[in-house]
Amino acid sequence: MTPIKPRDLRFELGSELAAEWNGDDWFQTAFFNSMSILFPYGEKSFIDSVKAHEKCVSDEELRDAVRGFMAQEYVHRREHQRFNELLCQLKGYDLDYLEGAIRGDAKTLKDMDPLFWLATTVAYEHLTATIAGQLLRQDGWIRNASPEVAQVWRWHAVEEIEHKSVAFDVYKAAGGTQGMLRKAMILMSWEFLVRYQLRSLVHMYRRDKPPFWRTLGQAFRFLFARGGFVRGNWSHYWKFFRKGFHPNDIDDTALLNRAVEVYGLAH
Repeated sequence: MTPIKPRDLRFELGSELAAEWNGDDWFQTAFFNSMSILFPYGEKSFIDSVKAHEKCVSDEELRDAVRGFMAQEYVHRREHQRFNELLCQLKGYDLDYLEGAIRGDAKTLKDMDPLFWLATTVAYEHLTATIAGQLLRQDGWIRNASPEVAQVWRWHAVEEIEHKSVAFDVYKAAGGTQGMLRKAMILMSWEFLVRYQLRSLVHMYRRDKPPFWRTLGQAFRFLFARGGFVRGNWSHYWKFFRKGFHPNDIDDTALLNRAVEVYGLAH
């Protein structure tokens, strides 16, 4: 297993967050802004759920990977919190409202069966690694984005792929079953798309008031066109439900090495 190390980066974000920073496209900008809203509370839940089962891990290499995973997720939390606070300050969004769903759900999950809590983390880690892989493959998603904002997403994508198997391996060490994982993925997919993304997009749309038909066209192209969010992610997403699936069955080594070199993300 390749050692997992955090890149302790601090991004210099500014007034670009007040505009449609992603190629002057309201929907693509808002979609990524909505994902960013999830990370501070989401990443904390991921860290806590893995930490709660760390005692089940006897393999020293996996224990090292767990420490690397937690360190990377900590920096993700910090940088996306900075991103979100500045975004809401500049755009007039209600950060407390936007965080409300994920904040409440993170608390609910923590009070549930600890192994199911970890299963939801495994599901989200597959979602984020799948999206990360497509973001790096389909650089058109952020090709025309403001450079510093684009680098936030490329950095996050690289690290999501680097640690994509850690929560899964801890879950297996804790005795988790594939049946529970499938249930967690179905629940978390619904939560991600409807309870979080749609809820945030509606709030942002009401605040920004972009032209309806233009926004609808942007949404359709980004979500459903060839290489778009749904069509681009579907095949890797679905592999999660296959018998005996492991995250490393999806080999992102070449993609990861290229991204690290091209985007200057070597340690």
